[in-house]
Amino acid sequence: MSAISSSFVGTNRLLYLIRSGRYCQVWAAIDDSRQRRCAIKFLLPEFRSDKEQVVALQNEFAIGSKLDHPLLLGAHEYGEAGCGPYVLMELFAGLNLRDVLNETWKDMLCLLPTIVAQAAESASRLNEHGFLHLDLKPDNYILNEHGEIRLIDFALARRPPKGWERWFWKRRQRSIQGTRSYLSPEQIRREPVDLRSDVYSLGCTFFHLATGIPPYTASTSNELLTKHLHFPLPNPETDNPSVTSSFAQLVMKMMAKDPADRPPSAAEVSNELKRISVLKDDEVASKPARPTLKSQKSLK
Repeated sequence: MSAISSSFVGTNRLLYLIRSGRYCQVWAAIDDSRQRRCAIKFLLPEFRSDKEQVVALQNEFAIGSKLDHPLLLGAHEYGEAGCGPYVLMELFAGLNLRDVLNETWKDMLCLLPTIVAQAAESASRLNEHGFLHLDLKPDNYILNEHGEIRLIDFALARRPPKGWERWFWKRRQRSIQGTRSYLSPEQIRREPVDLRSDVYSLGCTFFHLATGIPPYTASTSNELLTKHLHFPLPNPETDNPSVTSSFAQLVMKMMAKDPADRPPSAAEVSNELKRISVLKDDEVASKPARPTLKSQKSLK
């Protein structure tokens, strides 16, 4: 279902649909007033009056407009048009890592070292800007044909709670926010979050990228959340013997139930990845330099 009834949003001429999610659509466009390509994100018709979703879109702009780093997808403008509220963003042509995993996970393994390094660095840079992402997952990383990634979707991002805000955190968190397969235990319990919450979600993302499957699966949402809270840590080396024991141990440490047992930040994870190997040497040598995606045309 299309979220628009016109080929223009303001002065932006729509080109093609990039992706459609539960609440929003993202389109590639040309900003005719500035003669530049861009991406436009707006709510599906049934959510244009949903205050929570409008605030999330406003939050994405408020944070995206402050970001200045090549690994983070910036935002240019917030406005309203016939399609309702929208955010004008940088256009980064590629596929989200969830689609890549579903399409050609084994071929993608040759890029695993550079992808996890960039993923950790992007989360670290966002933290340096003063924000937690709070929804790190393969869906929120875009991969282009050159093996470069961008971290996207800052709808849930926020500054870490401090002082008195930590005391009232749970009362203000009326529901669990984020994607169940990658949520930290403290997010599930609606406890105050910090840098280590992003580390947990990043660890779940690394596990999924390394093995082709999320760390925990379940038939119901409650069962999945229970596994994050209480089940033993899965070892990615068990599901993929191509990864090194050092990398597997790092991922498991990132997914520790107690935040105190995790690396203190994505920056520390990034530094650790520079000290260890992700894949065993024979596996790296046997892989092509770049995977070929069936959806390669959508990267253009």
